[in-house]
Amino acid sequence: MHYQSKCKPIKHIRKLIFLIVILSVFIWIIMIYFMLNNIKNNKAINSTVISERLSKISELSTVKYNYSNILALKNSVKFKDYSIPFTEKSFLLKYSGYIKAGVDLKNVNIIINKKRITITLKKAKILDNSINNDDLSVYNEKSSMFNKLSMQDMVDEINVDKSKVEVNLLKTNFLDGANTNAKSLLEGILLNMGFEKVTIILK
Repeated sequence: MHYQSKCKPIKHIRKLIFLIVILSVFIWIIMIYFMLNNIKNNKAINSTVISERLSKISELSTVKYNYSNILALKNSVKFKDYSIPFTEKSFLLKYSGYIKAGVDLKNVNIIINKKRITITLKKAKILDNSINNDDLSVYNEKSSMFNKLSMQDMVDEINVDKSKVEVNLLKTNFLDGANTNAKSLLEGILLNMGFEKVTIILK
């Protein structure tokens, strides 16, 4: 009887140890489940957060081109290719402007895989072509009663010239430089956010 009384506590201890082991395994299973679930949720959250941050920037200007031109206008009222006297108007205008190019960040596709991120967006385009109003000078203005010089004449001439500058600029590698700068800037931003592999696709 004395031997049996010693065995019972041992059996109880074994059962207790077994229950503790089973409970520990169960707790680990639950923890792993929640960890995996959090990883999935974090991927979705990170993707959403990045998309929202980029969309707030809206447009990322990555390259700027400054230009200046001198424009001259001279015309008169004509009748059958004959210039009518005293109807001449003219001016000489000097102005400067700038053209900015970059990428649109409002519509991007983002794929995240652990520490890797791939962003797909459209190639760079002209974002702005504006003149510097403070650097606008008009010389030798001449107007007539029957052919008055107006501010609209100057605006029209500037707009035509601005378009020419833009067309000629697009014939160069201007947008290629904008694409390269956009990739470098985005890669730097994303690497600073903790991603180890960043892929930027422009199409």
